[in-house]
Amino acid sequence: MSGTVSRRFALGKLEEGGVRALLDGLRSVGAEVRNAGYDAGTGTLTVELSGEHAVAEVERFIAAMSRSLRFVSRKVLKENRARILVDGPIDEALRACGDLQLLGEGLTGLRGPVLALFRFFEREVKAIADHFAAEDHHYPVMIPNALLAEMGYFGHFPQHVTFCCHLPDSLPALEAFAAESKQPSLRGLPRLKGRTDPPEHALTPGVCLPCYVQQRDLVLGEGEIRTLTMQNHVFRYEANNFRPLARGWDFTVRDIVFFAGRDDVEARRAAVMERVFAFCQELDLDVTLELANDPFFLDASRDKAVYQRMGEVKYELLFRLPQRPEPLAASSFNLHRDYYTAIFNTRLSNGALAESACMGFGLERWLYGFLSQKGLDPVNWPKRVTG
Repeated sequence: MSGTVSRRFALGKLEEGGVRALLDGLRSVGAEVRNAGYDAGTGTLTVELSGEHAVAEVERFIAAMSRSLRFVSRKVLKENRARILVDGPIDEALRACGDLQLLGEGLTGLRGPVLALFRFFEREVKAIADHFAAEDHHYPVMIPNALLAEMGYFGHFPQHVTFCCHLPDSLPALEAFAAESKQPSLRGLPRLKGRTDPPEHALTPGVCLPCYVQQRDLVLGEGEIRTLTMQNHVFRYEANNFRPLARGWDFTVRDIVFFAGRDDVEARRAAVMERVFAFCQELDLDVTLELANDPFFLDASRDKAVYQRMGEVKYELLFRLPQRPEPLAASSFNLHRDYYTAIFNTRLSNGALAESACMGFGLERWLYGFLSQKGLDPVNWPKRVTG
């Protein structure tokens, strides 16, 4: 049987945090899931699938995720309620304003006042990094597959990876490709399948990832807190879930990364969260700071969602979206413990493994969250932004 099919799942006592994590996970499954919605009143999840062939796999996925996520409960660390919220169809308004250029799925260009607002958040987040005396770094947008493999990325988040490939270094192959592209019926798009070399690189799925290998065999001085910051384009494939600014394939992230002993990285994370929350209060943003987890892809990784909750190693800053039922995560505050430092042998002066923490700021998401709450008219924006 072909065509779209719908299935309903009773999620029982799964709490809001678990439901949100399950919905995020479903978005990673791919083209099989056309749509997913949750009715809080009945506790029912409705999933639209591309056909009967996808039913068994998605049922297995939901069952496995639900087993882990039944332990997940919502924990709000801080909450700020905005005094002024501008309601309205922000997605339609953004498309009509002319400041967004939709180049393809998950690929959005900016100009004019929207770009100026993006630059505002870019400067403000860099100022937070400067407050903590972070050393600024810049990396290529490509990362070797071998390095991602060393970090274990493919085993946890294969759904996000975008590989980079190229044509072989062969004159006959290049000439054949160029000649085919000139055929009018192809409109300049010759066949790629079977013609490219195997990819050895990926577009970076995490702006901070290259910084950990830089600390290979590093020994921190007594009491030293090594602090880095970096901003770059990040690439995560989101299947059928792209939405301009809110969910992109290519988006911009600034990270602040700390290397130190456990007490110091936890204290620095708390200090960053306090500073970011105060900034949100100053801008009158409707946000919560909540315990969170990553939507792990494979069965063997799903219990890590429970570990993240129990260890309180990941918090997210969530924007309330007046036009949508689900909030939008714009920043994350992550304790890595010794995951990366064990891989790259980064140690304290006493010989123990150091720990790391990463504070991530998705700039397009900050932009989208702000515009969703304050609208496109600067008259409704706080003076901090317009001044």
